[in-house]
Amino acid sequence: MSIGTRKSGRVQTTTQEPDVRPPLGRGWIAGYAVASTGMWLAVLTPAQVQLARQSEVLAPGGKTALLGLATGLGAAVTAVAVPVLGALSDRTRSRYGRRRPWVLGGALVAAAGLLWLATASTAPAMVAGWLVAQLGLAGVQAALMSTIPDRVPRPRLGAVTGWAGMTQMLGALLGTVLVNRIVVDLAAGYVACAALAVASMVPFLFAHKETRTVAVVAARRQRVAFSPDLAWAWLSRFLVMLGFALITQYLLYYLQDELRVEDVQESVLTVTAVTVVCSMLAALVTGRWSDRAGRRRVFVAAGALLMGMGALAMASAPMWPVALGAAALVGLGFGTFLAVDLAVIASVLPSAADTGRDLGFFAVAAAAPQILAPALAVPVIAVAGYPGLYVLTGAVTILGGAAVMRVRSVS
Repeated sequence: MSIGTRKSGRVQTTTQEPDVRPPLGRGWIAGYAVASTGMWLAVLTPAQVQLARQSEVLAPGGKTALLGLATGLGAAVTAVAVPVLGALSDRTRSRYGRRRPWVLGGALVAAAGLLWLATASTAPAMVAGWLVAQLGLAGVQAALMSTIPDRVPRPRLGAVTGWAGMTQMLGALLGTVLVNRIVVDLAAGYVACAALAVASMVPFLFAHKETRTVAVVAARRQRVAFSPDLAWAWLSRFLVMLGFALITQYLLYYLQDELRVEDVQESVLTVTAVTVVCSMLAALVTGRWSDRAGRRRVFVAAGALLMGMGALAMASAPMWPVALGAAALVGLGFGTFLAVDLAVIASVLPSAADTGRDLGFFAVAAAAPQILAPALAVPVIAVAGYPGLYVLTGAVTILGGAAVMRVRSVS
């Protein structure tokens, strides 16, 4: 059915295509949640635990520099690869659809990189193995993220993105338990991550059905020009993720140097557990809540505000009980943000034919802060200490929440 619209004195004709997407059932959501959890486990377990351990073994005197090099280059690979691989998945035509080949292929490449890490005996081998793993995981991330706007109707976006947000924190928690309590050997931990990265994709590969008709309809939908809403949504995500990176990357040193806790490792584990549990609960609740309310922006802004309040509490009162309360605020805020921000992004994408490419640029907004955070934090700590760092963090995060309110096309 054709619909004529008038703009600037000209009539533009658009075509309303029928929604030919298969029904969205619990099996698809469960498969997505399992795959996303496995992906984040494979991303975050090495980044947060394994690479630090390996750097200490391979370069005891330069472990910090080696870890920074590996994680920085890995974030750069993600920032470049996700948009590129997302665009390639947009243009993939196969009997298995646009996304599934990239989910499977990316998981296999990621597993190969993790197995490489398990056998790496030199610093260059470690860095190379992590870059291969990141390249594969970028393919998985690009394809998985794209299936949400591909398959999920707008009224149900919050529920599904709530699950998606929860899986990031769940993957981090399960990975930490895996390599600290179950498979403590360094090489065996990498092997376990590789196996789980592949196995977790299997339910999704069977649950996700994308017919050729869906791809054709998506490709025919009208392309919409770049809009300010897209820029504001990107800026909001970038600032909030930068705030979270500033909070988490220097948590150990904050507890050690500012709070002077007796058992730093146990304290980090406790704070992390509080953050993760609160984040998971918030993600599951607020995603569905935003669907019922029919509103998105206010939830994203509220999540950023809670995170900012947590950071400001750490700056103003460096005490252990305050740190635990701040961890709860940050967790509740970050879970709320993760649950609803992706729904906002899915609503402002300019083209149904290029969702993989466009979502890839939003992945840059999440990866770039991992590189930028140390560059900002080091001079701020040198001049203003940790209170100054967390005042900056609170301001950046709250500004990220304010930016989303400028997105006019989303309620």
